[in-house]
Formats: sequence, structure tokens, C-alpha cells
Amino acid sequence: MRLAAGARRGTEIWLLQRASALLMAVCLPLLLAYVLLQGPHDYWTWRALFAPLPAKLAVLLFVAAMLVHGWIGLREILIDYLHPLALRLALYLASAILYLGCLVWTADILWRVAP
Repeated sequence: MRLAAGARRGTEIWLLQRASALLMAVCLPLLLAYVLLQGPHDYWTWRALFAPLPAKLAVLLFVAAMLVHGWIGLREILIDYLHPLALRLALYLASAILYLGCLVWTADILWRVAP
């Protein structure tokens, strides 16, 4: 029996979405505890929270996982409900640009914070 092209792709995408969900489920309580245990929250406290490199990397990893998770969900919705190929591809491109922009913007915000 011959397999269709990309037959394993669905399993890989499913695993990627589950891995991103697991990463977010682990990171969110840790990030919340990190923020809530830091005392009063004024501007300088917020800057100090995200100045260390591990905090920047944790937030960036969380945002990347969230964007991957959202991208996969949006991809499935577009495949299921948007049948004209040109429109679907245009929305793929627009959402990819938007998600990539969000990731770059997050990195820019985090790395502008000086220690």
C-alpha cells in the first residue's frame, strides 16, 4: 500500500501542538509565581523582573510556544472551513507575518530592558 504524500505530517503537527500546550502549562504557573513573589509592582520592579537573561528566555519561549500553538489551531480552522486555495494561502501568509511580527516585537521589548 502506498502512503499519501505527507501522511505523517498530521501526527507531527499534532505532537507539536501538544508539546507547545505542555510547555505553556508548565511555564505559566512558574512565570506567574515569579512575578507575584517579587513584591510591589511599579515600573522599576517590572524592569528588574525581566532584566535577567533566564527571565527573558523564559518569556520568549512561552510566547513562541503560544504562537506555534495558535498557528497550528488557525491552520486547522482554515483547512477545514476555507476552501478557496488562494484565499486560504493569503490568510496563511497574513497570519504568518503577524505571528512572526509578534515574536520579533516580543524579543525587541525584552532585549530593550537593560539589566
